[in-house]
Amino acid sequence: MTSLDDRERARSLASPLFGDRWVQEHAALLVHEVVPESVRDGVGRAPDAEIPAPADDPPPSRETIPLDGEWLLAGAPAGREFAIERWFGGQAPPAPVGWHRPDTDRSTWIRATVPGTVQAALTAAGEIPDPLLHDHTHAELTEHGVPREWPWYFRRTRVEEQQWWYARRFDVPAAWRGERVRLVFDGVDDAASFWLNGEPIARHTGMYGGPDIDVTALLRGDGTDEVVVRIDAPPRDWHGVLKPSPGWGWHYGHLISMGIWRGVRLERVPDLELDDLFVSTVSIEQGTARLRVQWDLIAHTAGGPAPTRVRVLDPEGTVIADVTAETVASAGTSRHAIEVDVPDARLWWPFGYGAQPLYRVEASVDGSSRSSTVGIRTVEMRALPAVSGDDVYDWQFVVNGRPLFLKGANWCFTDPMARRGFDVDRHILDLCVRANLQMLRAWGGGTIESDAFYDECDRRGILVLQEFPLTFGLDATGQTLATVDEQASRIVRRLRTHPSLVMWGGGNENPDTVSGDDLLTVIGTRVRQYDPTRPFHRTDPWGGSEHFYGVYHEGQPVEAYAEHVPPVFGEYGLSSQCDLDSMARFLDPALLEQWPPPAHGAILQHQAQFSLFDLFKQARYAHYGPLTDWATFVEYSQLAQGDALRFASERLRAHAGTRTAAYWFYKVGEVFPGASWAIVDYYGRAKLSYYRARQFGAARTAFAVYDRTALAAGETFSAQVHVANDTPEALVGAVTARLYDARFGVIAERAASVDLDADSHALAFTLEAEVPADEVLVLAVHLRDTRGERVSSAWYALNAQPKSAEVAALEAEPLDSLTDRPIEELLAPYATGPAPLKEQPRTRLEARFSDGVLRVRNVGAVPAPIVLIDGSPTAPGAWLDDNAFGLEAGEERVIAFDSAGASWEAPRVRAWNADAVAVTS
Repeated sequence: MTSLDDRERARSLASPLFGDRWVQEHAALLVHEVVPESVRDGVGRAPDAEIPAPADDPPPSRETIPLDGEWLLAGAPAGREFAIERWFGGQAPPAPVGWHRPDTDRSTWIRATVPGTVQAALTAAGEIPDPLLHDHTHAELTEHGVPREWPWYFRRTRVEEQQWWYARRFDVPAAWRGERVRLVFDGVDDAASFWLNGEPIARHTGMYGGPDIDVTALLRGDGTDEVVVRIDAPPRDWHGVLKPSPGWGWHYGHLISMGIWRGVRLERVPDLELDDLFVSTVSIEQGTARLRVQWDLIAHTAGGPAPTRVRVLDPEGTVIADVTAETVASAGTSRHAIEVDVPDARLWWPFGYGAQPLYRVEASVDGSSRSSTVGIRTVEMRALPAVSGDDVYDWQFVVNGRPLFLKGANWCFTDPMARRGFDVDRHILDLCVRANLQMLRAWGGGTIESDAFYDECDRRGILVLQEFPLTFGLDATGQTLATVDEQASRIVRRLRTHPSLVMWGGGNENPDTVSGDDLLTVIGTRVRQYDPTRPFHRTDPWGGSEHFYGVYHEGQPVEAYAEHVPPVFGEYGLSSQCDLDSMARFLDPALLEQWPPPAHGAILQHQAQFSLFDLFKQARYAHYGPLTDWATFVEYSQLAQGDALRFASERLRAHAGTRTAAYWFYKVGEVFPGASWAIVDYYGRAKLSYYRARQFGAARTAFAVYDRTALAAGETFSAQVHVANDTPEALVGAVTARLYDARFGVIAERAASVDLDADSHALAFTLEAEVPADEVLVLAVHLRDTRGERVSSAWYALNAQPKSAEVAALEAEPLDSLTDRPIEELLAPYATGPAPLKEQPRTRLEARFSDGVLRVRNVGAVPAPIVLIDGSPTAPGAWLDDNAFGLEAGEERVIAFDSAGASWEAPRVRAWNADAVAVTS
């Protein structure tokens, strides 16, 4: 039986469509399969005496001069010298400036850091207020944004309407004179023109690499060389533009990035250049792995014999394979490949399934070399037993022969101004591992991630689906097709050796278009040509994956998730507020003393969709009790977010391996400070929803699946209790489930022994009970090992948000009919009513620091379903092992943590049915 993968692969490779002629020819280069002429063992002995042994060490990868650091920057109106308006006397556009000329006075230009963005440089220089803080962007867009007829958040700022000029002087060493020199830009955002010493040298569009310019003939080498870059104003529409799209104003933030956002350098280019090293795993048999090593040889002069050496070094740096091959370089570019055996190969695994050993592969020819860090692993996709056919992708991920059910989230880039380095990303990736988020969908509304991101995922064993940054439709011109083709080529060739990368995606929510899928066709072709080792899926959702926001955007109850069990749940979730201490970093804390919130620009700018109406949408799910202040609203919205994610995610996990293969909820990290769908905020602080995700994503866990969260007296509550073991070891133990009434009387209880093989799950039992009253119910599910030690625990609340007649009537109205009502009117019904989980019988907690951990004990006579640890530090590297958990009467939890050197002021622990207590030493 064929799958959608097979159909699309055949269609893509048969298409004659292309955008860029150079890429079309480069991608189709014939590969010359090379037979090793000499094989040396790890100590360097060459058994074949007829082949001279190469030098012990390969030549340096490249001799470079970085041009990062301080540049000069100035803005100018986006002028045009020739325009149709000048013909018929209309309002002529501004005249262009000629700042590429060497005699330009740059004394008034500001200093700008490269890599970086225009907005970051202007902020650092005091030219504009920080656009991410307070009401600065709201004020700019309402006062100066254009077009005026657009909603304020879709308008363009004055910065975004200008062109921006960068300039830098540099010198080259005397030893480089007469040598071939290349000027390389790793990322210019987005469309730009380039000059050297006043001479035009390139035009380029695409922020993911390029241009690469031979500047040999123009260099002076006397210290007066100057490179100038003019960056054009971005287009007003993101559709079909290969660029992060949230900043255009559709997604809780506005900042369309511009600038030289990645590195710049000069390279000394040898006559014969080795490039585009690509290493993949062909097979793993009886402990020996076969690697395929492919490279290009670029002969800048005449071609000829090119003895090439390939070495493989193990994770400790010992050479374990060393081969020499007699290759011939054609004039121009030729492509070569060789297969190398690695004995006693150590496999690279996703975290939780094994280690992540990283080998190093080096390929060198006289005067030029390349190296790459690789993980030895195989990835294949299989059809799910219950979901297959030529309209469905093969969705089950099989790594090193092991079928996996993958738990994960969408990843959104976290630094729209490219100014804060990698520390926050590294911290969030650490939180991903701690939450057992094994796979990240690098979302198509975001960006193509950095080498540092992928290096970290390689080291940590986090799998990645990398989508191309195209979202919500692909209307485009032929000119855009050429840009996308060229950029796709660069992106795939840069990332394809990373073991963490397991799938490519064409973008986010790009359905069939009237004009055809030319962009996706070309991208798919390039992926399949340059990287045949990984699947390519045209978009998400497609072919069995699903996105669903009926819960939240349409106001449907959380129970609506019960009807959505796709093979892959690619996006779902709720928005929530970030913590008050994070809010105080981007707005005046005095605004947080007002409830309901005022329609102040600082509030609007940082809401999920630029409107106080989003507070009402959140309140529908967060009404655990009266919503009367910011602190309560923050806490309840984060718990509502986590409980909704759990309801949907555990249902998918219950069908793992038969109907379902993965979930990627929306999302883990944040691109702008403020309210959002993220479970970790812009500053790296984990929300309460993060801890819910950690709980329901645990590798070994027991959980309950049920269809309804609100039941009337006399109805039957039914929950399937499942046990999952997503590890390579067997699981033996016991699972119990206990249903409590509002006063913690036990209504129903069941237990079962557990004996699960590796990578398996089972339905332990079904717990049923008649609901005694229209009151809150609490379900506790515990998994323990053979020693009785806790493996996991999950606490669920039913009937936790009773709705008054006024609330029920309000929520029965279509959301669209309520958007014009004052927020005070919409939130008023939520300011009253019971708080069932807080009105249950009270208990008492004790908390103390001991031996570097936090010990929390329920010393009362009844359970504490929601225990909260307050005020843990926010800093890169800081983490707390759990929060928002439940405790049975008499139970103690040991919570590990790391403050990363930050202070923890007045730590305290509380429960919704227990008073706060200070943590003692």
